[in-house]
Amino acid sequence: MKNILLLASIALLLGSCSDTNKNTDKKPDATSVVQAQTALPEASIFNITDTFTNQHKVPLQLTSLRGKPAVVGMIFSHCGYACPRLTADMKIIHDKLGPKAKEVNFLLVSFDVARDTPARLEAYAKETELTPDWILLHGNEQAVRTLSVLLNVQYEKDADGNFSHSNTISVLDKDGVLAYQKEGLEADHTETIGTIEKMIP
Repeated sequence: MKNILLLASIALLLGSCSDTNKNTDKKPDATSVVQAQTALPEASIFNITDTFTNQHKVPLQLTSLRGKPAVVGMIFSHCGYACPRLTADMKIIHDKLGPKAKEVNFLLVSFDVARDTPARLEAYAKETELTPDWILLHGNEQAVRTLSVLLNVQYEKDADGNFSHSNTISVLDKDGVLAYQKEGLEADHTETIGTIEKMIP
């Protein structure tokens, strides 16, 4: 009986040594370890699990933007008045941040899931002279509607296939939690910029 117990103990010891060696061979990425240890806040918009596609046809989940504050606008590229002005307001924020803008994600998400393909969004980025660091996203109906609800951005499609919508710029913290919003075109964004600057290390 003692011999059986001794053999069982040795087997357990060898097994635990073997597992330890396997773990030391595998070196996890530091970023994934940190993110795994810190779950997203319940209020985080990055909890949306739908996959979007950016203007370069690259699939993207919002959680991949974690780690930087984000400035978010919802638009559609065939808009003749409000959306170009909303985009221009975001460009002003981007430019006034100067070198700090590289520490912020600037994000435009389209309501128009039918017409605003990644190729069309890429063309819109060129038309509005956006720098390469901007992210323009196409998503499915559910993903876009979910995001709009979480950001409290209202939109409705009309008979012509265009949209009436809120003109809102939203600021998210590095974990995707809504920190500040400003509604209206050509608004004073002094407070918006101040909010962002406080989030940049």
